[in-house]
Amino acid sequence: MKKIYTICLCFLAGSTLAQMPTNFGSNAADGISYQTYNLTDNGVVSSVRFQAQNAVAAGVGNWEFYTGDYMNNWRPYTSDDTLSGFNAVIDPTVETASARYNSNYGGQTGKLPAVQAGYYYTCIIQNGSSDNFMSIIETDFDPVVIDTVYNTPTNPTENDNIVVSVELLNAQTLSAGEHVFIRASTDGYATSQFMEVTNFSSGVGTIFIPSGMIPAGTTVNYYALVTAEAVPVHETVDYFTLNFGNNGGNNYGFTVSAVTGINEAQTDYRVLRSNGNITVQNLKDVQTVNLISMDGRLVATQSTNGRTTMDMSTSELAPGIYVLDLRGADFRKSMKLSIN
Repeated sequence: MKKIYTICLCFLAGSTLAQMPTNFGSNAADGISYQTYNLTDNGVVSSVRFQAQNAVAAGVGNWEFYTGDYMNNWRPYTSDDTLSGFNAVIDPTVETASARYNSNYGGQTGKLPAVQAGYYYTCIIQNGSSDNFMSIIETDFDPVVIDTVYNTPTNPTENDNIVVSVELLNAQTLSAGEHVFIRASTDGYATSQFMEVTNFSSGVGTIFIPSGMIPAGTTVNYYALVTAEAVPVHETVDYFTLNFGNNGGNNYGFTVSAVTGINEAQTDYRVLRSNGNITVQNLKDVQTVNLISMDGRLVATQSTNGRTTMDMSTSELAPGIYVLDLRGADFRKSMKLSIN
């Protein structure tokens, strides 16, 4: 998720920076003592989590988002407004019990539905300076924490298989109903795709992207997220995200580059094509010649065995674009081939 900072200048008896929520207050941890929490800035939203020690009846637990000394806060305008429910996006334009902006210490502390002992409550609010969307997600598990996210190779080409890895803190295991997704976008998150990581072993899970799936020149931004949603929705996913692995709000990414060494391979190794056959010459330093389809499949391979010239038949291959991959002991050169 891209972190965007916006500086707003307000010319009301002087210029001040617009306020955004930085804290959460509630007595719902035990139903008695009011506690304050620092929010974690995740980019588009900020969040914090607490575990309820006691069962708290509906209307007894309370909540509010604020910054500083409560002069600026996000809570209902009037007293005794109870949140419509957990596990839902609360729209401040529709619901009175919502994160509505108040200045000059205005507004009233909101009320909560019934809180269950031992359950975890993740409190999420939009990073905005006016009325904000919010949610409070109730789970019977403490969500896993994403420690590290990375892709290999770091700078992939169109001929590389790409693996995105997610490492969980302290090799944690997922609880029932808990999901980890990679959320990826090529248009600045105007749209996005979700890929679930399901193969965790010793706290490490991966997503495999075959070579050729992402065209050369494409920049992919992505991050990992933890959610109780089995099918995340692009428009609301932030309000159902329990933990982020998003590089502090800056996300991760890579750009797929064209296969390198194309001209060198064509010139140095005299790659010739005719009558359903590929001839490669000057193979003194080459050990293996591979022909790879654009979906990453190895369709033909030959060891040179000391030969300086070799032929490879293409007569039985489907028409399309392939990659001729020449490998030596310490180098690799490739070129695209169009087979008609």
